[in-house]
Amino acid sequence: MTYKLLAHCTEKTALPKTETQWQSLFELLGMTLEIVPVGCCGMAGTYGHEVEQLENSKGIYDLSWSQPVKVAVQNNHKVLATGYSCRSQVKRFDSERPQHPIEAICDVLIE
Repeated sequence: MTYKLLAHCTEKTALPKTETQWQSLFELLGMTLEIVPVGCCGMAGTYGHEVEQLENSKGIYDLSWSQPVKVAVQNNHKVLATGYSCRSQVKRFDSERPQHPIEAICDVLIE
């Protein structure tokens, strides 16, 4: 199984090594994690929940999130997202439910 990591924009800014740290952890467990370069998902706290911001929120999501999610799903890769808001956006706009990376790790360890 190939996992695709779409990391939360604020997390990447505050912790620039976060994506490679997740990748190293997956590697230790014999799992393949590919980092997908994405920007903001468009949720931005409560911004994406505001009715008057829906079109802007969707537009931001479409800039860098929509296509990688669709491609990953088409290729039977598991989409992972570190941000709760990011996971909410994917579910909202692409009807997919990405996992947090720790959920994917738990699934493998429990099997």
